[in-house]
Amino acid sequence: MPTKRVRNVRKRNRSVGPQKPVAIADIAGKLNSEETVISIEPAEVVDIMLNDTHEFWNADMPDPEEQIGMIRVRRVHSDRNIESAEELPWAVALTRNIKQYPLKHEIVLVSTHISKQSQGNLDQDQLYYHDILNIWGSIHHNALPFVSIPDPVSDSENASKIESYQEVGFGNPNIAGDEEDVELGDTFEEQPKIRPIQPYEGDFTIEGRFGHSIRFGSAVEGTPANTWSDPSTEKEPILIIRNGQDQDLEDGGEHIIEHPDMEASSIWMTKGQMVPLTLGSTKDDAMSFGGGTNTVGEDLTAPEGDDLIDAEGERQGQILLTANRLIFNSREAGVYIFGGGGIALTTETDMTFDAGVEFLVDSPSIYLNATEKLEIEAPLIYLGKSQQSEDDGGVGDTQATKGHPLVLGDEDDLWKSTLCDIIDAMLTTLQSEIHPTPVGPSGPPIQAPQYATQQADIATLKSTLAVGYSDTVWVQRNG
Repeated sequence: MPTKRVRNVRKRNRSVGPQKPVAIADIAGKLNSEETVISIEPAEVVDIMLNDTHEFWNADMPDPEEQIGMIRVRRVHSDRNIESAEELPWAVALTRNIKQYPLKHEIVLVSTHISKQSQGNLDQDQLYYHDILNIWGSIHHNALPFVSIPDPVSDSENASKIESYQEVGFGNPNIAGDEEDVELGDTFEEQPKIRPIQPYEGDFTIEGRFGHSIRFGSAVEGTPANTWSDPSTEKEPILIIRNGQDQDLEDGGEHIIEHPDMEASSIWMTKGQMVPLTLGSTKDDAMSFGGGTNTVGEDLTAPEGDDLIDAEGERQGQILLTANRLIFNSREAGVYIFGGGGIALTTETDMTFDAGVEFLVDSPSIYLNATEKLEIEAPLIYLGKSQQSEDDGGVGDTQATKGHPLVLGDEDDLWKSTLCDIIDAMLTTLQSEIHPTPVGPSGPPIQAPQYATQQADIATLKSTLAVGYSDTVWVQRNG
């Protein structure tokens, strides 16, 4: 609807003066003024400039980047039936902080306002665009091709397309195949399966064209039922950020409800609500999941609804991040994770830790439970209390524990077995030892029974060497 802009030219009528008292209305009626009508008009987008490769990009202007987002429009009334693009005006975005770039053939609202050339000359103005009209109720696109050309010339190259789109309802983005090969952009492809999210009372939502959205909502119960509401948390807020809707949806414009297992990725910021998240791993032997118990120490329990209520009954917040893959990357500074109630890491496959300098663990007790084997590979392995310097007994560059080397069990037993054989042979020799005497060779030594007893003890000792091995701990030879 047109509005009036009244400009006071400040030319006083000479008859207005102090000759007699005058009312304000009398003065106002004798002031010279001019009126300019400002209208907001719908316009069809014909072209849009998004980068410096556009054919009309002007690199010589003082700030060429100002051209990003400019659109060429055909105003539905002022430029009706003008097909030549060169005769159509350009418009710039009305606001800059929040940007919504239209597609070709979408309908925007345009109006004329002052521009940077208006400094010193208010007659210099600029055409601005804002607000894409919600023609189809679609978050994907709302194009209405050629609506600004209701009566094309007979030789128009778009005559057949214009005729098709003049059929009421043709071109609905929610219906696959309901288009006439019209380009909505250089790269944009229509996706009829893109759906809007279901609104609930009090919601504030932001939705993109490609299946992403932000919901500032609450746990209010509504119809249809959502995936997060609980009757006891109706007044509590929830913030849901999602990217990539369920790809198994059929074409159509029906509203959908976010679900953490269906979106490509999503972030849920809750306050007391329970979210039906399917965990990516069921490997939970170290935690008391499913009523089970840990083998040592105090159990670290699974996340449950009661964890979201504190001792005073106040509901607490939680953040859920879910996707097919999560990557946390710190380019320079560190990554820190603090868990007031514990930290649990679980996976069905491998878990790796790589550190370029040191891997440090500080805990009153450490429990490792390997159901098959535990391997530690390092040039040096020290067990015991670590020394901090060579003055305190540290060893080498690592300043690790100065202690005793580990013995290789089987090789040590081989050495002991050989020693037993040598002692056994010596005892055998001693039992039959004969010494020459003046009266002839001596008889067997009188200690022969003792030697035999000692020989039996050595045999018993040797027999126990083979059972002295550990069945669970194995080491390798140095080098």
